[in-house]
Amino acid sequence: MTLGAVILAAGAGTRLGGVAKALLPTVHGGRFLDHVVETARAAGTETIVVVVGPPFGTDVAAHAGTLGVGVVENPEPARGMASSIALGFAALLETACDRAWLWPVDHPDVSLETLRALLAALGDHAAAKPIVGGRGGHPPLIARRLFDALAGCAASPNGARDVLGGADTITVDVRDTGSVHDIDAPEDLG
Repeated sequence: MTLGAVILAAGAGTRLGGVAKALLPTVHGGRFLDHVVETARAAGTETIVVVVGPPFGTDVAAHAGTLGVGVVENPEPARGMASSIALGFAALLETACDRAWLWPVDHPDVSLETLRALLAALGDHAAAKPIVGGRGGHPPLIARRLFDALAGCAASPNGARDVLGGADTITVDVRDTGSVHDIDAPEDLG
């Protein structure tokens, strides 16, 4: 069984003043992308694809290269997150991955324990999603049988939500604030 990850890093970071979130420093040292990749690898993730796009795509791709992960370019990330998800999962269809994380880079503080809990819970389900205090978190773990649908999710009115909302998804209660703490505005950085 091979574990993969699609890391979404194509945003323009406009609510943070126009910065590449993937390249922001974390409180742990390193950058957001470094921490996501490190945590994913600690959970046994072998194949990692980072979806990048303008205006920071070149810089994020160069940094991703130093981490030894794959890169897919979204030429028009303004079309929405579903366009990046679709490109990332289309790339994973070309691999032997049978499960994959769907991981926005603005969730760098997800714990390894959360990933392990999701891996243990997936079983025959199509997806496993972390829940913290009743609130859905990231990253969901996706079984291969949903890869095709996610590769086509850009055509869905609600993108990946339509795909995951109709799938056999198990929810896993975790106590990981990093799973629900996304960093979108300057006050989220503290």
